[in-house]
Amino acid sequence: MHEKKIYLVGTAVRDALMGRAVSQKEYVAVGYAPEDFADLEQVEDAHPFFIRDDGSRLTLAEVSGLETGIEAVLKRQDLTIDAVAYDEEEGLYIDPFNGREDIEKRIFRHTTEAFAEEPMRVLRLARLRATYGTGWNIHASTRVLVYGMRDELETLQPDRVWEEVEKVLALPETHLFFETLFELGVLDAVFPSIFAMTAFKEGTKYHREASLFAHVMMVLRELKNEAPLLKLTALYHDVAKPFCFRTYGNGTRHGDPDKIEPRIDLQMPAPIKERVLFLSENHVKLPRLPQMSVYQIADFFESFNKDDALLEALIRFKRADDHGRFTDAPRPEIWERALLKTFDAISAYRPDAWIEAQPQTPDANAIALHVHLHNIEIVKRTFFA
Repeated sequence: MHEKKIYLVGTAVRDALMGRAVSQKEYVAVGYAPEDFADLEQVEDAHPFFIRDDGSRLTLAEVSGLETGIEAVLKRQDLTIDAVAYDEEEGLYIDPFNGREDIEKRIFRHTTEAFAEEPMRVLRLARLRATYGTGWNIHASTRVLVYGMRDELETLQPDRVWEEVEKVLALPETHLFFETLFELGVLDAVFPSIFAMTAFKEGTKYHREASLFAHVMMVLRELKNEAPLLKLTALYHDVAKPFCFRTYGNGTRHGDPDKIEPRIDLQMPAPIKERVLFLSENHVKLPRLPQMSVYQIADFFESFNKDDALLEALIRFKRADDHGRFTDAPRPEIWERALLKTFDAISAYRPDAWIEAQPQTPDANAIALHVHLHNIEIVKRTFFA
């Protein structure tokens, strides 16, 4: 039986060593039995834990079928920077894998070869790099180990991938997640459609980037503090371009939802996907509005169904899309005032007075036609004013 000890472990130790604020503390109790904590609230989870009086979590080192002792606990951590424990009573660190040195040198390194047994660890590694930035490097031995996991990465459950990407979308440096997977040589194993953009260079007037993937990453940088919807749109708004250029000779149809949807390789919820497809389709239409007929422009505004937040999202996305290039591109700001003025006028109109003035109550089709014709007149008065 091990001496009874309680150690601070995990993210709290890592954050403290990095000089970051510690939000959630987690402890491991070595040498204790469940009945020793009978007075604490117990949470039955995949890995049961107790809630201490200060709100911190406490788990038992003695897990059925696994080695016990603090070093055995630390050995089960994915990365060395998480494999450090702290004895608060003695003021001592337990650091069998040199995690403190890796923190000082800003290196991500796997703790043991067991890292390869769970492919989701690769996505968590990429997310951690997106969290801490390019100042952190991945150890050469870990790069080799990750590349050897390519086959396992192709079998990841889509729902688990989405759960991980959701966390990534909340980070300012979302682009680093995908760039890290690319650098590790495994992007194609997880996101084949996104990887396909790495081998396509558009080379048109407004796209001189080394690849379409480079452009997408630049757009993500522009959207660093924006909502997940806009970041997802950035990932997939151009995903059909390689197909369109090689099929039609240009990218004029790359915004078509039926071209984009089959190439979305992330299992996002249906309502989110619907909005991603909508924004992707309309980001192509937006700069072409001045060349469209008033009828087409009215159709454009009506497609938003009076959802001003969706129009504002499109404007913000298009601005990022234009800025995320190596060359100067048309700025959507020149259309924003006209867009919003026209949209507000269309959204504000109510046909009640017209309906009351009709000899007979018009049916739904007649009302829809009247509203459409009225919207066309609004477009004439506001958009081209």
